[in-house]
Amino acid sequence: MPGILELDDTWMRGEAQAREEDASRSDDTEDCDLARASILRREFIFDAPLKEAVERGWMMTLTFGGFSGPLYAWVDGAFVGFCADGFIPAAFDVTRALQPTHTHTLAVLLMDSPVCCHGLFREVSLEARPPAHIVDLVPVASHDGRAGALTLRVETTGGVEVHATLVNEAEQAELWSAFGSPDEVFEARGLEVLPWSAEEPALYRLIVTLRDEEGIKDTVSLDLGFRSIEATSQGLTLGGKALILRGVTRNECDGRTGLAVNLPEMLDDIVWCKQHGVNTVVIADAPGHARFLELADEYGLYVIDCTSALYGPGAARNEAIEAAIRRDRAHPSVIAWALGDEEDEVRAARSLDPTRPEYSQACFPNLHKVRGEELHYAPVTVAPSYSGVTVRNHMTFTSTADLEFLCRVVNEGRVTWEYSASLDVAPGETGFLSVPWPSPGLREVSVRLSYSTGWAPAGFEIAHGDLSM
Repeated sequence: MPGILELDDTWMRGEAQAREEDASRSDDTEDCDLARASILRREFIFDAPLKEAVERGWMMTLTFGGFSGPLYAWVDGAFVGFCADGFIPAAFDVTRALQPTHTHTLAVLLMDSPVCCHGLFREVSLEARPPAHIVDLVPVASHDGRAGALTLRVETTGGVEVHATLVNEAEQAELWSAFGSPDEVFEARGLEVLPWSAEEPALYRLIVTLRDEEGIKDTVSLDLGFRSIEATSQGLTLGGKALILRGVTRNECDGRTGLAVNLPEMLDDIVWCKQHGVNTVVIADAPGHARFLELADEYGLYVIDCTSALYGPGAARNEAIEAAIRRDRAHPSVIAWALGDEEDEVRAARSLDPTRPEYSQACFPNLHKVRGEELHYAPVTVAPSYSGVTVRNHMTFTSTADLEFLCRVVNEGRVTWEYSASLDVAPGETGFLSVPWPSPGLREVSVRLSYSTGWAPAGFEIAHGDLSM
């Protein structure tokens, strides 16, 4: 937490300088082991719904969204858990630790770690769950180019029956539903769904309900994208088509707030990528916030995800790999895992998620360094000539039919002629647009969106070309 670090000027001095100063002080004292740690304490009371849940005997779960670890936690004086790596949320069952008092106390001990920003950097929450509840959903959604398929496994702590429904929220239509016992594997074939891609991020809502004799006990919903990803000797393919990855590397760290990156900053990164033709984000060093992946699903970005690199091979590293894959494997935007060369770790990842390859060879510029530069991966390139414009479509799944080609002649800084046209060029193909250029001058072609999206308004320029006559 930056606010805590600022109390002793550690945040202002910088982590590296602070470590050097602490080391020099420890050298002056014989047989002195210096341990850097933070102790955080917070009192809280239950609101009415939580109080009612406690009275009904529901399970109370305390979740730390992100911390620099290792973390030790106590509730009402009772030790409730330890976690070595905090880049994936850590949840503790605190039901028995909670005392029958009006005010409760949460205490946290955070030991030193290699992370540059020490403390809690994501939300801390307390959640009430019924004795019979949904623990995890494991959906595998694929698409063969004609129809979608879904395999669903539901992990529960009890219950009698599971109901699953797939919904197209945009059209308010139910596409598929089924029910069965909690240990049953649900399968659906021939689903009339559009394939998900970064160019056309089609999402569908999966709603899963757990029931028993008394009625509904728990409900979980998430967005699904149907696509099939494979690794070949030439690279990655999506739906059988080779992917051209135009990417950046993203490290979730802010110069002002450290690892505590908020929704506006995440959305700003997503929008910048879409506006500059970036279709791939490689997550570096440690997993980012889950909300970033939700935005990538919605806006359309391919993500090469990673696990925490805080620890080398061993128990802590294995736990970090399992936690990251369990959290992120339902996101269609995640197309691969970047784990490294350890064969045991790659095998462990494949056992948890056999649908995605290991892909560590991507090398792209750092997002925060290129934000101030004119990096632009144009999805379409245009080359004006004497009689028209040559158009090259670099997209994998989308034609240029919905784009506007605005042709202009500029003389002495003033537009003297303008001509708007459209051209349908298939993905990966080249086309020619005939243009009746009227006179000498600077010939410009601006490729623009003819429709509004979540990341740009209609008329937004995605490519540009010119020719001086």
